[in-house]
Amino acid sequence: MHYKVIAIHDKLYKVKRVLPETRIKMIDGWADVLRTLYKADIIFKRDGQLYICENVDDIDHDPIP
Repeated sequence: MHYKVIAIHDKLYKVKRVLPETRIKMIDGWADVLRTLYKADIIFKRDGQLYICENVDDIDHDPIP
């Protein structure tokens, strides 16, 4: 499965899910429920959308000569 990666303040985040803000009932604990459900670290809100993301701590890669 391929995920979109976004950069915010020089940090990388893997977007696990994007939901319309109007689709979520923002009652007490809603963010914790979404983070647990999607195994995410952080939720961003922009332009009426909720971005449920996981931190990208380290990228394992082999340089191409």
